[in-house]
Amino acid sequence: MIRVCDAIMGTGKTSAAITYINEHPEKRFVFITPYLNEATRIRTSCPNAHFVEPSANIGKFGYSKVKHTAALIQNGRNIATTHQAFRNYSAGMMEDITFNNYTLVVDENVDVLESVSVGRGDMASFIESGRLVEKDGAYYIGDREYEGGKYDSMFEALGSRALIRADMKSGKGSRASESFFYWMLSPELISAFNEVIVLTYMFEGQSLCHMMKLNGLPYEYIGVERTADGGYRFGETGGYIPDYVQTLSSRIHILGNRRMNSIGEMRTALSMNWYKDGGRLEELRTDLYNYFNGVCRECPAGQRMCASFVSFAGRIKGKGYTKSIVPFNLRATNDYRDKTCLAYPVNVFMNASAKVYFYEHGVEVDEDAYALSTMVQWIWRSAIREGGEIDVYIPSLRMRTLLKDWIDTVSKGAAYGAA
Repeated sequence: MIRVCDAIMGTGKTSAAITYINEHPEKRFVFITPYLNEATRIRTSCPNAHFVEPSANIGKFGYSKVKHTAALIQNGRNIATTHQAFRNYSAGMMEDITFNNYTLVVDENVDVLESVSVGRGDMASFIESGRLVEKDGAYYIGDREYEGGKYDSMFEALGSRALIRADMKSGKGSRASESFFYWMLSPELISAFNEVIVLTYMFEGQSLCHMMKLNGLPYEYIGVERTADGGYRFGETGGYIPDYVQTLSSRIHILGNRRMNSIGEMRTALSMNWYKDGGRLEELRTDLYNYFNGVCRECPAGQRMCASFVSFAGRIKGKGYTKSIVPFNLRATNDYRDKTCLAYPVNVFMNASAKVYFYEHGVEVDEDAYALSTMVQWIWRSAIREGGEIDVYIPSLRMRTLLKDWIDTVSKGAAYGAA
């Protein structure tokens, strides 16, 4: 059974999960979240469940977090860990998960397609030598063992899941390039659990949703309800909507400066490819400088936050905000709740190869929902989550319009998407 708790931030999804865990001592849980401090929160909030955080500092397990995780699952222990720590599961771990009737709780979205850097010539060599076997665009470990080297991590992952290929076509229909991925959370792993609970918002725009649709994994939506004592628990319907939602339009102040926003008028402006081209990066740096040192000059440097694609953070840094740059897809952390002056100078699109892969397998991808989900989660790391007011500069016309439309929709009490 897969249940998706798709509810706006501040609804109490994680608190409801804690209630569920504490009320079901007979169940075994694996709780995965993006950040270690959230894993610690689960451990301390569920004392009778005796959650363990897998460690890479235990000699008994070869100083391997993966081996420690495998031992904990084999012994039926409750585990709280990060998404990344759970990526290197094995076939044996999946068998133990099924045997022990585990429940998986996924806190926040997981980008389930993990890119693999491998040359086309190397792939051909692996197939020819029998180290890999291809079937219907997916690759599996062959009869001949890989002796070790550059692709150790890829073959380790292939021990529990297939490698998949996405082809990018040229204008004439011939294959121009290809990309390779594996499932971070594979359909086989999801199916190994007796029960799966996903805590998220705007699920329909996320790759985990696309993966479930592609593999025919059925799911149902649940919501969060307030209890008489002020707590939270899961309910069959949405039910509870935080009071703050009605005041969003008066607490999120979006910069409307036409000159500073002109850089983002084209639909693809400020996308990853736009940054790679680099033609207007100097202009963007000037706009960011003017925003943080002009529009937000009264805002202390410690209360500023600027989004960036990780690989281009150094290309946009400038006086007054260099130390404020954080990844554009930051989520599930309270470390930035004092930030009141924000800039989001990116335009989010799904990885093109991943999108092609989903389309080729009959799964529609809503890139606007994907972009909006990413941006809203980033904004919610700021003071808005504590009930404060924020200023935000979003030079991309596409991203700015998505946020304005979303605020208008939810402020009127309407649900966004399937929630």
